[in-house]
Amino acid sequence: MKHINLVIFASILHDGTSVMNSRKQLFENIRSFAEVEIIYPTMLSSMLSRSKYSEDGDSFTDYDNIDFREKDKEMTSTLCFIATGGTEEIFKSFINILPKPIIILSDGLHNSLAAAFEICTFLKNNGIDNTLLNAPLDNNPVFFKRMEKILFSADTAHPAPKELDINPHKADFTKSVLHYFSKAKIGLIGGESPWLISSKVDTLYIEKKYDVKFLEIPISELEQSFNNIDLSAPEIKGIVSKMEQYLIGGRTKEDLEAAAGMYVAIKNICIKYELKALTIKCFSILDSCRTTACLALSLLNDEGIISGCEGDIQTLWSMMYCYAAYSKCSFMANPSSSNKDELTVDFSHCTIPLSIVHGFRLPSHFESSSGIAISGSVPCGKYNLIKFSGLQLERFYLGRGIVIMNTNIEQRCRTQIRFKFNSADEFDNFMNNRSGNHFVLVSDE
Repeated sequence: MKHINLVIFASILHDGTSVMNSRKQLFENIRSFAEVEIIYPTMLSSMLSRSKYSEDGDSFTDYDNIDFREKDKEMTSTLCFIATGGTEEIFKSFINILPKPIIILSDGLHNSLAAAFEICTFLKNNGIDNTLLNAPLDNNPVFFKRMEKILFSADTAHPAPKELDINPHKADFTKSVLHYFSKAKIGLIGGESPWLISSKVDTLYIEKKYDVKFLEIPISELEQSFNNIDLSAPEIKGIVSKMEQYLIGGRTKEDLEAAAGMYVAIKNICIKYELKALTIKCFSILDSCRTTACLALSLLNDEGIISGCEGDIQTLWSMMYCYAAYSKCSFMANPSSSNKDELTVDFSHCTIPLSIVHGFRLPSHFESSSGIAISGSVPCGKYNLIKFSGLQLERFYLGRGIVIMNTNIEQRCRTQIRFKFNSADEFDNFMNNRSGNHFVLVSDE
């Protein structure tokens, strides 16, 4: 009997009932060809306490005495299901006790694919062989036949890693682009989010190479700035007056006032430090300020202050490059699902510059169900996908295609688009190119 140890990684930020109920069909399809044992990270803790770790936690030594196989099982394989976003740091702590090569399963819900991208990038950067299996939304039986073959066929159970750095394009740092970056002050508000395990940047190197300056600004300064905002101020009233009609999903005028107050608070910091760009560890303010930064970042981008989420410097740099090279705002987004047959990848996020969309609504933030987020309608047409990655931002990814539709899937971030690549090679290049969990879309028209 074929047997799968299915290790499930899920964040407490996501609704556990929704996370599991929305995967019933996925689990049934896996059970159609194998007996499945569900394993949660808490069940691995005893193994972890006996495993060999380096002091810094960044180098990994397999603990050979740990065996996921059961002796009475004829064929056993271990599959790591990344059920939600925000699980990357949890996964990292268990890497050295998982059988190698590591096989990752993701799907199109709850930021699963984005987290899987970040994890696979980390594994690649640390020389750990891995395979990513991304289940399509339509639960195509062909996918599960391929999964069964990879998990249990002797000749494919440990597939050789593909060449990943195959993107043929190079970033065009023209004089005007270099001039844009020169002397730029870039605010890092609160540092980076803990799940960005593969998105580190050597800021000192980048400062010297591009003549920019990174300013570390504590999240407490933003919290203090927000707490000092008068929500009855004319600027906030003006935003509320223009946008109140777009509230949906139980969002209130008070929610919008708080989100507008966050915009003013961040803008005050931009003025104080003369920032050209910023990224914010946005989940840190959910409890302390009881609002989100999604609307604030959208409005700031439209004003030419390039603003990104989650403390992700690599993606912020990519957004700045787009603004300099294309003279346009861009959409920072998570890959949400893929369909190899149709050459499509869905992207989503809770914020987008309003100048990009031709309509929008204001629901809650997806993961926290709080504050204000933006559900924008993105015009179809030609777009480029761009991402700088690597410790020295030395890797550059460029993909070309078209946005063919906007989607409305409940278990995803609020602005959602479907991107179709120009060719099968471009699609494969994207899926194999390990560049973290965020990408940037910019119009090519």
